[in-house]
Amino acid sequence: MNCTCSKNNTEFYKDFELKNFNTLKISSKADLAFFVKDEAQLCSVFRMYKNAKTLGWGSNTLLSSKGVREPVIITRKMSEISQRCEIMEIEAGASAPKVALEAYNNSLSGFEFLIGIPSTLGGAVAMNAGAHEQTISDKLISARVYDIKEDKIITLSKDELNFSYRNSLIKQNTDRYALISAKFQLEKRGKEEIKKRMDENTEFRKRVQPSLVMPNLGSVFKNPTLPDGQKLSAGMLVDKCGLKGFHVGNAGVWERHGNFVINYLNCTSSEYLQVLYKMYTSVKEKFNIELECEIMRIGEFSAQEDEIWRVIKKS
Repeated sequence: MNCTCSKNNTEFYKDFELKNFNTLKISSKADLAFFVKDEAQLCSVFRMYKNAKTLGWGSNTLLSSKGVREPVIITRKMSEISQRCEIMEIEAGASAPKVALEAYNNSLSGFEFLIGIPSTLGGAVAMNAGAHEQTISDKLISARVYDIKEDKIITLSKDELNFSYRNSLIKQNTDRYALISAKFQLEKRGKEEIKKRMDENTEFRKRVQPSLVMPNLGSVFKNPTLPDGQKLSAGMLVDKCGLKGFHVGNAGVWERHGNFVINYLNCTSSEYLQVLYKMYTSVKEKFNIELECEIMRIGEFSAQEDEIWRVIKKS
């Protein structure tokens, strides 16, 4: 049912299907889904529902097949991009490819790696997304964030956001902070140089990663670093366990890369998590390495799913 919120005329839906709002294409219904178009609406919804969850493209977020009881705030309409000289300010809902193209159109370098990432800016900042020796935090100056607990908008510096490999203050505190926008200092470069790098990044992703025609949440596990500093590939470790092509129901490890799990045909969140559990436990048993899961989750999960999550998240 389509109606409007009493505060700031925010569009919202009841019993809303989220299948097209997560890149795994899992069917999951939200009791309430809000489409916010600016920071006033974002803050207003959080004031009414402090337990609300934000969702952009859902490229690293597992939704429960049983549904989502918490209100879901969909940020895709918060997508304004402004630019002055070499500084870009970008709202949380802007898509990563759109950001990359906007930078390219203005001869600005630093966002070439975003061209192939199926994410919003908000998700990219929370995850400190990166590829090809570039990360979102490299060029970040500051971020405007809504502090849900204190009911105020604050500005956090790059240092305050506490970025690390696929992590940030926002990811660690999703119940406390919601990104509104972020400001970046880019570099002037020739368009040909920028385009060449974007094309190389796109070609690389086509070679080694599944397209969204094969629904997935991106890389499942972080690449581990051993105590001696040696960096390993999570996909290689899974492959050495012989798990490429391993299935539970309609979820399975991609045959071409061991760190991607595909929804082959209407898989459930339980099937997806059981595949992750097999990957995690197999690598631990064979190599004594505990992989760290990159993805997040939203929704009402079963006791079995909660137990798997506890193990693979080590919490």
